[in-house]
Amino acid sequence: MGSELSKPTEERLRRRPDDHLSAGIHQDPRRLSDGKSPEESLMRILVVTNMFLSGNGNWVAEQVRSLRDLGVHVDVAFYDTKRTRLNYALSTPGIARALRSQRYDIVHTHHTYTLFNVLVAKSLSGVRTPVILTNHEPEILDRGGRTRSWHPSSHLRHWLGPKRYAARRADFVIFVARQLASVLGFDGRHTVIPCGVDLSKFRPMDRRRCRSRLGVPEDAMVVFFPANPSVQRKRFPLALEAVSLVRREIDKVVLLTGGGIAADDMPYYYNAADVVLQTSYCEASPTVVKEALACETPVVSTDAGDTRDVIEGVEWCAVCPEDSSQLARRLVAARGRQAGNARRRLLDLELDLAQVARRILAVYERVAGQRPVERPA
Repeated sequence: MGSELSKPTEERLRRRPDDHLSAGIHQDPRRLSDGKSPEESLMRILVVTNMFLSGNGNWVAEQVRSLRDLGVHVDVAFYDTKRTRLNYALSTPGIARALRSQRYDIVHTHHTYTLFNVLVAKSLSGVRTPVILTNHEPEILDRGGRTRSWHPSSHLRHWLGPKRYAARRADFVIFVARQLASVLGFDGRHTVIPCGVDLSKFRPMDRRRCRSRLGVPEDAMVVFFPANPSVQRKRFPLALEAVSLVRREIDKVVLLTGGGIAADDMPYYYNAADVVLQTSYCEASPTVVKEALACETPVVSTDAGDTRDVIEGVEWCAVCPEDSSQLARRLVAARGRQAGNARRRLLDLELDLAQVARRILAVYERVAGQRPVERPA
């Protein structure tokens, strides 16, 4: 097991950039840089999130940037609830002050429990700004409880009751995967918009150069497990079993693992790999699958979230049963291959960042104007 990188290279590549937001309200920086007043923007949005450049919330930051690129004024209220759950309550007065002092068209929240903060803040501030909830919480798809632990927060993540209540209280819900809406049995105003991928950042690159950069042997078969192996939901032991079977057929196999890789270095890992392996118990709409496809690297995965929908028809990709031998067989088949039609698949699904931003903007405009929003097919 392991990445087989030299120690200095490993430390450099696994260092996170120091670009985390501090807690609080962060105004759109263009207010200061482009000379345009907020009133001149297409719309004014407040994004409320406990995930922002926090290792598991990079997609929120990317979504904010892509909306700003469309001319939308986006302020961000970020509160790090991983430090302490008290930040849920402590964030509420600041959100209420922002709602009173600014005239937002929409409040967009990215977590069930931050939505509750927003509802309290709305009550305190007396505003009637519409609230959109994006639900991308994979634990609700784990109905067997295989990723549930003894910790109270784990039970809260798996409990459907608060998720259903939050969805009903929002003015509109964006699910990142159709499976989430199905499990919740939600028939209110909603649509399905997965998080997008930056096709300019994640693109095919020379495999030899990427391996040289990472210190990976050029002649090895490289399997990339992009998740953090310590996260129970990612089911790393199954990945280890599959790779051990691959090693019975192929002499030189390198297993690269994620969990501490700087975001800007991820494209090198995808392009250095022969195949990306995902063995999760449950996912919502895994970003790593889309990033791998953008690099035209085959994906072999268990049936998690919308993975099957995304990779359908893509060369050398496969969704397998939860069986190490079948996973190993598909890993071997993908060795040295390229998922040549993968980027076209992403564009057809409208999963480029700009495409996703336009879809979200359309929801903003319709909800703010109380115009009907098209239901997902």
